Amino acid sequence: MHSPNREQTESKEVAFFDKYYETEAYNPLGWRLRLDREIRSLRKEVPSGGALGRVLSLGCGDGQFELMLAPWAEQIVGLDISPQGIETAQQQAVQQGIHNVEFRCLSFADLAWDDEFDTIICLAFLHHVPEEETPRLLRQCYDHLKPGGFFYSQDPNRNGVLRSVARVLMRSRLDKFHSPDERELDPKQVESQLRGVGFSPVAIRYIDLLLIPTLFILAKKPGWALRLCLPIDLIWCRGPFARWASGFVAVARKGRVIAQSPIAQTGYNVPREC
Repeated sequence: MHSPNREQTESKEVAFFDKYYETEAYNPLGWRLRLDREIRSLRKEVPSGGALGRVLSLGCGDGQFELMLAPWAEQIVGLDISPQGIETAQQQAVQQGIHNVEFRCLSFADLAWDDEFDTIICLAFLHHVPEEETPRLLRQCYDHLKPGGFFYSQDPNRNGVLRSVARVLMRSRLDKFHSPDERELDPKQVESQLRGVGFSPVAIRYIDLLLIPTLFILAKKPGWALRLCLPIDLIWCRGPFARWASGFVAVARKGRVIAQSPIAQTGYNVPREC
């Protein structure tokens, strides 16, 4: 059940993103380039040729990412609190003839969590979750992944150098690019939280310097400049200054259960997860 504070926050979020979708407050080419890169990044982390099995995607927005991801998944369930975003996603699924993606207008706080998934994705979502609720959400993700399951998130980096510069140069004008509850995340804290609920191994990868900020700043401009961002991002995120990138990815796994041996049945301690 929602608290009054949560209802108020989610109402502001819905209003923000309704306007965001109506005005297309991002560069369409830049957005496509970003999603293509996310899919490549995600598939590199998954064995079996990038097959994702059953997928839960939290904060799916208008569903572009999930529809692009559909060829590599058995089934995808996308959740978002924006009715307009979900309506757009459902319409696009019909128009594109994609049948293995289901979109639901639902807050993660109202999710029944009565199913198991092979993959859970939080693309640009965790930084919208209240800080005090993040460990509980991550625990729910862990509990509802199948053994060997895979968690993937991407969020803005609290240590990002361009964000620090933008705060100085743009001041309050920067606020129009962010929803009311949005915050930047500390990669080390996210890694610690994932380990704290049981994920192992956990890895942090840096993925963005220019592309994501630029696709909003140049929302109505030609897309050629956004293509230039990709090689710059790649060089930066593979270099010595990667930890000051604008965005990062967290990749985590749920260990596989190992069947108990006869030794375990005699009372010796034997690991149950790898």
